[in-house]
Amino acid sequence: MPFRPPQLIESDEILLRPPAPEDAQALFDEMLSDAETMRYLPFPRHTTLDDTLAYIEESRRGWESGSLLRWLLVDKATGNLTALIQLEPRPPRAEIGVIISRQGGSRKRRAGLQVLRKLIKWLLAQPAIYRLYACCATDGPAQSAMERLGFVLEAKLTNYESRPNMGVVVGDSYLYVMTRSAAVPPATPATRWLASEEETTA
Repeated sequence: MPFRPPQLIESDEILLRPPAPEDAQALFDEMLSDAETMRYLPFPRHTTLDDTLAYIEESRRGWESGSLLRWLLVDKATGNLTALIQLEPRPPRAEIGVIISRQGGSRKRRAGLQVLRKLIKWLLAQPAIYRLYACCATDGPAQSAMERLGFVLEAKLTNYESRPNMGVVVGDSYLYVMTRSAAVPPATPATRWLASEEETTA
């Protein structure tokens, strides 16, 4: 049976939901066409709205199959996009990736990171998931964020990912991981994991 976390999750400030066709323009403008946001990512920066619509359709198919799960993080006060989270579950492990919007100010980015921390904690409490990992460019800015989130550097991967937005065929990546023991407490219900009063400062 596929690992299926909830599609809709919310806190007081942030709503997580799958991207929809009506998000295409905002997703294109605020993240996927932005040169600096996309600089170190392993897939090309979007140059047309059709690129983003195809990306959203891929997301819809991914939710249907359970193989590729993407959430938009939406600021509830403004409706602006804060970030996009991608999860590729292959129990007992799952790969997580994040694109953070450079627009909207640091407060919204901090709110998105707090939600991401809680999502990570919840994922590692699920019976199917024992290892969560993420890769980031060795010359990019993501390493400090990975460590603040609680990931541990496990390896440097040589010639691991393409860098199309830098004009480089391939680049090195750091592999960051978070694991848990096989003996864990019962999983927190999906409807409650964001309602916890415990917060971690960015």
